[in-house]
Parts: sequence; structure tokens; C-alpha cells
Amino acid sequence: MDVAVGHRVVVGHGSQCCHFQRRVPPPGCATVAPVSADRADTVTALETAPARPRAGPVRVAEVSAEGGLEDPPELPLHLAGEPGTVAVQLRTTVRRVAIGAGLARRPELLAAVRALPGLPGLATSPAGGTFVIGGPGWLGLCAVGVPPPERGMPLDWINDSLSAWFRAALAGFGVRAVTGRVEGGWCPGFSDVAVDGRKLAGLGYKVTRDWVVMRGMMAVAPIAEDDMDLLVACHRLIGVEVVPAANTSLAEAAGAPGLGVGEVIERWRDVRTAPG
Repeated sequence: MDVAVGHRVVVGHGSQCCHFQRRVPPPGCATVAPVSADRADTVTALETAPARPRAGPVRVAEVSAEGGLEDPPELPLHLAGEPGTVAVQLRTTVRRVAIGAGLARRPELLAAVRALPGLPGLATSPAGGTFVIGGPGWLGLCAVGVPPPERGMPLDWINDSLSAWFRAALAGFGVRAVTGRVEGGWCPGFSDVAVDGRKLAGLGYKVTRDWVVMRGMMAVAPIAEDDMDLLVACHRLIGVEVVPAANTSLAEAAGAPGLGVGEVIERWRDVRTAPG
């Protein structure tokens, strides 16, 4: 058995022991293994290589319109571009509630939602999230991203990419946006887009091996009372409390009464961001 004694190593051989003095570096010094010239060149190249961008380039690729109440929400995978890029779809919406794909697997919950008074229609979102509502005052959002092969966290990559795009798009209305969960917001989550601590837009994601898709909604006009009542009622079915004062609209945040979905779409068609 080998036993360490102080800075010596005592090596046992049967009944005999041999003592070897171990060289210990002075305090504050590190022991570094020898590095070949080729290896040193590799280390230098790694140290001087530029950091990979956290976010990919984002552009608006399509403007669309939802059809009837019974039409299923789409995943516009035809917008997928080159690896490392994100394509956005802006769409007008019909007034109906959409439930996230995970929650939609609960038959008793679907039955409870359908029983709510004033429900205009119910659809299942192909992405995650809880509940959203559409209609004339709501802008539908969708994005498809193909993560770069060197990125191991595709959800972080697309969320960072879209956060940068929303900051740029909303800055055109004089609005400063941040990303992060808003307590009391409808469809709350880590990807909430907020202004002055109040939720403006909600984004839900679906991740596969080849791409990441986002579906979301943003309140352009002040949220109507009947829309808020439905959002509150739907979320209470899953134990989530929506607080009206914790939510806002782009018209309110920008101080632009009468702002409509069509105007936002026209102003956002050419918004794009670079890798960063």
C-alpha cells in the first residue's frame, strides 16, 4: 500500500519501505505540464478565436392571416432557412382561445374550458404554453429557427435571437422591452416580453432535432374586458392567477391610442437583426 506522509510518498514492498521525496511547488504557484509547439499554436488559436454569437440573425419572412375558428394553428416550417438563422411570421388572428400542446393532453381540462361561458372557440397550439386568445386587437407571432450545429442549447439560442429582435422592433415605437417571466401575466413563462414590468407578448416553443418553432401573441390594442375575463377563467382552471394590472398592450406602452395590428405589421416588415 502506498501512503502519503507530509510531502513524501512511502511505497510499501512487503516488509520493506522506500521513501521518495515529492517535489512540491512553492505556495501560489501552479504546476503546468509541458506543451509542444504544435499544441501551443492550437491553444493560442483557441484563445484568440472570436466568441460564438449568442443570437442569430432574425428577419420577417412572411405575413399571414388565420382563417376560420376551426382551422388548426400552423407550424410554418416552410420558412426554415440556413443553419443559424431565424425567420418570423406576422399574422392577423381570429378570436378564439388556444391551449398549449401539453395541457391539451388533459381531456378533463379541455372539457372544463369548453364549458366556460362566452368561449368563442378553442384550438390546440402545436407549441408549448398555457392559454392565449386572438382577435382584432391581437398580433399573432410565429418563428422558425435552425440552430447552428455548434450550439448545444437551441432553446436558449432562439430565445436570445428573438429577444434581440423584439427589442429592435419595439424600439421603433419608443418602447424598451425586456424578456423574463411576469407574475400575473397571461400564459406566463421565461420568454415573456415585458414593458415596465407588465406583460406585452407571450411566446411558446417547440423543439426538435432539426429546428425550433415559436408561436405567440401580442396585445396591440388594450386588452378588452371580455378577453381578460376569458384569460383569467382559463388560467384559474390550472391554478394560475392572471392579474389584469400585470398586463399591457403596445398601444398603451407606446402612448399610441388607436394603434392597430395592420399598422404594426407594416412597420415591422423590414425589421431585422444581425448576429450578436
